[in-house]
Amino acid sequence: MSKLLPETALDRADGRLALATEEDAQTFAHPQLLTGGSSTLVWRLARGISLVFSPATISVPFVLLVSLYRSSSLWPSLGFALLTLGFVCAAPLLYVVLAVRLGLVSDLDLTRRHERWHPFLVSLFSYSLGLLLLLLLHAPQSLELALCLTLLVGLLLLLITLWWKISIHAAALAGVATVLTALYGLIFLPSFLLLVLVCWSRVVLGRHTPAQVIGGALLSMGLALSVLLLVGL
Repeated sequence: MSKLLPETALDRADGRLALATEEDAQTFAHPQLLTGGSSTLVWRLARGISLVFSPATISVPFVLLVSLYRSSSLWPSLGFALLTLGFVCAAPLLYVVLAVRLGLVSDLDLTRRHERWHPFLVSLFSYSLGLLLLLLLHAPQSLELALCLTLLVGLLLLLITLWWKISIHAAALAGVATVLTALYGLIFLPSFLLLVLVCWSRVVLGRHTPAQVIGGALLSMGLALSVLLLVGL
């Protein structure tokens, strides 16, 4: 059984988990250690970036933009986008909030790897239902493709998470940046700079190692490019 590390005042002051297992110790460090002894300003900046560009947050503009891609009718596209967000964002997030309240997971960030498997399963089930409904309702092809890709990436992340704490933040933003750049062109190329910032923030916060954020980003980008090339979109 994993041994719990002791609680410290610094953990509580920074609003982070007070306990971590030895298994997660490599990705759970104090901000002073991660910022070379500087103040918590860098930690707060990293935390802000991590929150603003969390998977749940970026899914909203992503789904809207994908739904509106080459759309000839605004309102039906917005309706499909809202429907998709219910399955991609609202349902999984609601489950995580409930899991935190019930003590099934430690925090909304799903910091501990061994607590991630059931939120993943709930998310994948929700994605599958959403995709089935979009197919039945003849939603825009780009939206169906995006949700299919989200389901595939989520499945791979779940399998990898059973052994290794790959970064969900990095994977989500990498997939978003790749798909939007493929659909809309170079105007979304700067979104890859945001990916670098998010990867930096996750390492600074001690949530992941550099290998874990790079692995998440490359996995999502590679799968997105493969699917896009396969369907010729």
